[in-house]
Amino acid sequence: MDIDYLERANQQFNEKNYQAALENYNLAIKHYPTLAEAYYNRGLVKRIICNHEEAIQDFSIATILKPKMFLAYYYRGLTYYELGDYPYATANYNHAIMLNPKLARAYYQRAIICGELGKNSQAYEHFQQAAAIAKSQKDTDLFRKAKKAQAQLKKLNQSNPIFGQILFVLKAFLVTLFLTAAIGRINNNFNLINDIEINNNDSEINNIDNREQETGDQ
Repeated sequence: MDIDYLERANQQFNEKNYQAALENYNLAIKHYPTLAEAYYNRGLVKRIICNHEEAIQDFSIATILKPKMFLAYYYRGLTYYELGDYPYATANYNHAIMLNPKLARAYYQRAIICGELGKNSQAYEHFQQAAAIAKSQKDTDLFRKAKKAQAQLKKLNQSNPIFGQILFVLKAFLVTLFLTAAIGRINNNFNLINDIEINNNDSEINNIDNREQETGDQ
């Protein structure tokens, strides 16, 4: 009976009848609570209807029931991305890639995050990987999108060489500033030690002079 519910829900999902699909996924889970596919597919529906938090819960249950379900990690990453949680999104993409190194979509989505964070070199590399895998899998749409993103990044880097130089000079300046401050602290500590030693020596000399004067008075 649970499989009937699941198959019916899948058909309704493909027909974009999401509310009916959601009800049948609920019934499938009710009759068979360890059916990972039902949680995964219900998560897809909840993500589509923008119920992101519950979608993440369903994807998480699916990964517990079936730890090698790489698409559950991928879509959980996509859901985290839509919530603006880039670290968790990236972690899930990474896990999906670990389970399936040929998952071109995960490389592509990871590249998008790197690009939005200003990590252009890493973004370019991930787009390149996505394009290569998509080409080998004859995924024309993803291949074109990845190559287009690569070209845009390359154009951006070529059109902003001065910005790169400014950034390099700024980094060098900050490093120099840090080293100067560190050397200054070392010199201050060294001078302080010298002052302490000089004061100690002066005290010893004064003590010797006082003892000699006392001996002469006697």
